[in-house]
Amino acid sequence: MSEAGVADYQSEILEYLARYELASVEDLSRYLKVSPSTIRRHLAQLQDKGLIVRTHGGATLPHPIRYDPQFDSRASRQAEAKHLIALAARSLVSPNQVIGISGGTTCTEFSRLIRGVKNLTVVTNAVNVAMELRGAENMRVLLTGGLLNQNSYELIGNLVTETLKNVHLDVAFLGVSGIDLSFGFSMSDESEAVAGRAFMNSASRTVILADHTKIGKTTFARLCAINEVHLLITDEGITSQQLTALKKTGLKVWVVSSRDELMRKNIQCEGM
Repeated sequence: MSEAGVADYQSEILEYLARYELASVEDLSRYLKVSPSTIRRHLAQLQDKGLIVRTHGGATLPHPIRYDPQFDSRASRQAEAKHLIALAARSLVSPNQVIGISGGTTCTEFSRLIRGVKNLTVVTNAVNVAMELRGAENMRVLLTGGLLNQNSYELIGNLVTETLKNVHLDVAFLGVSGIDLSFGFSMSDESEAVAGRAFMNSASRTVILADHTKIGKTTFARLCAINEVHLLITDEGITSQQLTALKKTGLKVWVVSSRDELMRKNIQCEGM
């Protein structure tokens, strides 16, 4: 098999794991229509690259970073919703794009799901996001400069803004800590908001990834007005009143309700 053929099969395996998190050799064999022995060979190669973890009879995606308890605690809140939001965001990413990813738990989950996208360039100010993408083939990862925020793994400060001034992004994927009709999208720290605005200034489109618990909250630092964002991806915990109010501002809102729904719709979002 040619190198291109091997890469295609392995990319398909990573795509499958991004959707379902765990897969057996039999599942992958049926999905790719190749023999179990071929699947095992590809799984062994992917494990050698650090892109998967072999399990008894199958594989799962790895977590290459051991996070501190505070970050793990935040990540565990609304974990299923965050995964569905990240999976929906993954559908907006295509080969040959240049995308930006900020820090935060939902964006970190999103970064794990794009490892199989070919010829992708990722620009991030989050050290952990860059590490999550370590070893991904046919992917360029640009980490901005800056001062490390010990609590969030993000780089902050003037070097982030200076780096982003010199690049163009097709899409910026950002996390936020608050969404309020009057105050707009907000973050818990001013330096994070500055970095977020730098991503927005460099991007053709901005997508916010935030579970429903962020809606109705106002946190310390304003990122931008509601109508400055192209799309909000959230979960079905959003109330009908909140959804109606947000849409009245002109904001597109994608409410993700289930993994099955994403698969049926081929996880494509109108208007992006």
